Amino acid sequence: MGALNNNRNFFIFFVVALLLFTANCSTLKKFAKSSDPYHTEDYRKVYDKWSREARIHRGLEVELIVSATLKSREFRRAYSEEYAQAYKLNSQERSQYIENHVGATKLGYEFLMSTFVPQKEWDDFEKAQSMWKLYLVANEDQRMAPFEIRRIKRKDAVRSHFFPYITPWKSIYIVRFPYCVRKIGKGLIGNDTRQIKLVITSIVGTAEMVWNLE
Repeated sequence: MGALNNNRNFFIFFVVALLLFTANCSTLKKFAKSSDPYHTEDYRKVYDKWSREARIHRGLEVELIVSATLKSREFRRAYSEEYAQAYKLNSQERSQYIENHVGATKLGYEFLMSTFVPQKEWDDFEKAQSMWKLYLVANEDQRMAPFEIRRIKRKDAVRSHFFPYITPWKSIYIVRFPYCVRKIGKGLIGNDTRQIKLVITSIVGTAEMVWNLE
């Protein structure tokens, strides 16, 4: 009888252990799968392609850390696909969202910009009398100033998901440039444009972020 009980206890132990092992394997697989926060395969690759970072140092001190993403047509489409997948939009909603978001490229050149400065009074990029000047430069010889720099005060999980360089100690701005350069009467970026730069400059130094265009 004792042997029978021992066998039954061993069997129960084996079954429980097997269930726990299976559950743990399942949990580990889910964890491994969720280590990448994105819902589409292309978003991270496209985000990296159109995002840059630059810094201004004075000696050992950091005067500016700036990250920026050029919201190109390719980026907007990848963003839209990721958004639609994350929020499980139906086909009609997805098509409408992509159309609206990608269509915004017609309004000008837009960047999302995240900045860190060591002194609070320096964080004034959106002000008309800011210590900072911003320019978009094409082919080294044509440049324009933004027509809008808008500070985004609200930081949320959605924006941080799409732009992981956003952190609690950084400020966020939308920077927009017009298509047309008034002096030459045509778009800044044309078929012959091979490179553009976002330049942020002040008395403490200059930061440049370069995008090579295909």
